[in-house]
Amino acid sequence: MARRNRQPKGPSLVLGLALLIVLLSGGFAVFKLAGGGSSGDFRGLTSLNVSEYLENSKSLQGNVYMVEGRVEDQLGWSLDGRVLMVVSQGEPVGVKVPADFSDQNIQAGQSFAFKVRVVEGGILLVEALEKA
Repeated sequence: MARRNRQPKGPSLVLGLALLIVLLSGGFAVFKLAGGGSSGDFRGLTSLNVSEYLENSKSLQGNVYMVEGRVEDQLGWSLDGRVLMVVSQGEPVGVKVPADFSDQNIQAGQSFAFKVRVVEGGILLVEALEKA
């Protein structure tokens, strides 16, 4: 009984695999841009209306919002975390960044998206953040 010669399929197999890798990479990029990556924490969040917050922050207690803005200054630091002044929608607001985020390098002039919870006293407590 004669055996058939089993040779690789040649360049068509290599091109097929390369095309598959390109398509998967493109799909991953679209997924990240659509908010499926680390920004998934921010999907579906309402942006904080800063003027409403400044008018009556206590009425928003317990709610979770997204704040996008530029860090202007660090107002304070302790072992519990730090307080930043962030300009969002043209208005300065203070956000408290817990010590859990001490590994983040946050500097004045950088833009961030913050997931914040309005806690007692109307303080904006950061629950998640990412550079914008």
